[in-house]
Amino acid sequence: MTDQNKQNETLQSKATTFYSMLSQKFEMLEKLPQKQLPMKYAFLLVGIIIFVFAWKQIAVGKIESDMNKKLESERVLVTQQAREHADKQYKKEEERFGQVLAWAVRSELIRNNIDQIGLYLNQIVKQIDADRIVLIGEDGELLVSTDKRLEDVKGNDLYSSEVINENKITIKSDVDGKKLLIAPISDFNKRVAVLVISYNQAKIN
Repeated sequence: MTDQNKQNETLQSKATTFYSMLSQKFEMLEKLPQKQLPMKYAFLLVGIIIFVFAWKQIAVGKIESDMNKKLESERVLVTQQAREHADKQYKKEEERFGQVLAWAVRSELIRNNIDQIGLYLNQIVKQIDADRIVLIGEDGELLVSTDKRLEDVKGNDLYSSEVINENKITIKSDVDGKKLLIAPISDFNKRVAVLVISYNQAKIN
């Protein structure tokens, strides 16, 4: 029985030792995830956050860029439309002014009040900040000029026949670097003269 007891004790000792080793192994395995997995998760989480943040920045930047391009395009379009509308309105006002001025000059021209027309046009040229105003008769004679240096010049030497023979209120945007407002003057449907108002052409920056 003594030997049997010794054998039993030996087996129990070996079993205990084996169990102890297994326990240590399992304890190490249990501790391993607790030490390493959270760090992996942290890196993964940080990576996801960085990716999401970067994607958000890129997406927001693209949206802002697209919006800015769209707004700029719309601004340019609106500005262009506003300028075209303003130009049309300004052209209409210039044509009305030319028509009214032609009527006023015709009244004095019928009475042959050339000096009165000269005084009138000299006042007008200052008020509208024009370069000069000339009145040219049907025969090409220069009847009145606000520029006294032109008193001895023929009207048809100043402007082409296309300008002098214009039959309606016309604006020519660039004639020898000047903008011209041409207003024919008629008496009972017969042309008797033409007014030509010359403006300095606006410089485009």
